Amino acid sequence: MVQFNLNTISTREVRSLLRDPNNRGDGALLGSCTAKGIIAADYFVPVPKRIRTYYDMESSKKYGLDSFTGSINSKKYKEEYSPKKILPDPIYDPYKLSEIDMGTKLAKGLTMSSFANTPGSKPTLNHLSFSERKTIAQRLYAHVPLILGFNNNKKFRDFSLSITESLVKPTAGENLVSGDIRHLQTQGRVVVYEVLDRKGFPNPWKTFELANYWKDNHSFQGLILHFDGLNPNAGGAPLDENKDYNAEIIVVMPKVDKLYRGNFERKVRTDINFRTYIKDGLGFFQYK
Repeated sequence: MVQFNLNTISTREVRSLLRDPNNRGDGALLGSCTAKGIIAADYFVPVPKRIRTYYDMESSKKYGLDSFTGSINSKKYKEEYSPKKILPDPIYDPYKLSEIDMGTKLAKGLTMSSFANTPGSKPTLNHLSFSERKTIAQRLYAHVPLILGFNNNKKFRDFSLSITESLVKPTAGENLVSGDIRHLQTQGRVVVYEVLDRKGFPNPWKTFELANYWKDNHSFQGLILHFDGLNPNAGGAPLDENKDYNAEIIVVMPKVDKLYRGNFERKVRTDINFRTYIKDGLGFFQYK
């Protein structure tokens, strides 16, 4: 049974714990947090109230203006994007570094601490050897193109990207399921993101749009668009249409070698309350 302090644990920290199936089956964790008002009753509802829109895992059709025949008419084309590796910036490539710490830069303005000092998971690197730090830094570096893609996309210029979870050190009493999300977080292979508006509030629709943008244009092993009703402060009674689901993007990266080659399958799915609802597709869920 996972050990937790009911007086200090937050909804976001519970959300991080619930990434693991064994923790989701921990009656003491769920019962205590529900009774204390840390998580809402909507967590126990296994289906979304409404699906607003949906895209399958195939790349969206795009428009191009270039033509060998000189035509000025835009034409649709389907992207055939099947990457085998990513290309690191030699300035920031962690594989070439002789030291890895919280201040190690993975890109301009992006350090290892950006992935460790997160609201949902707050480990340091102190429990890791240098070899482990380098391996984790390489896997986290694989997220850099996604983050830069967000920063350079005009569609998201009025929004910011928040890393809500990344590297995890198991809590006392945890028995993590091998190969599941929270276990992969201990290996630096999973990062969880939210899109925030100018006031710092999560924007579920823009999070959905970002998931689709990454699906069509970037490399990863798996991408999960995750919705849940854990937040007790979302407003209204259970299933009240004035509430919003919390929306996050869980990105899984493969193990990569020194040339950043890996199994970039680019699989996608959509979850509701930690249950797979749409396999091989991305949907937008809402109460109304």
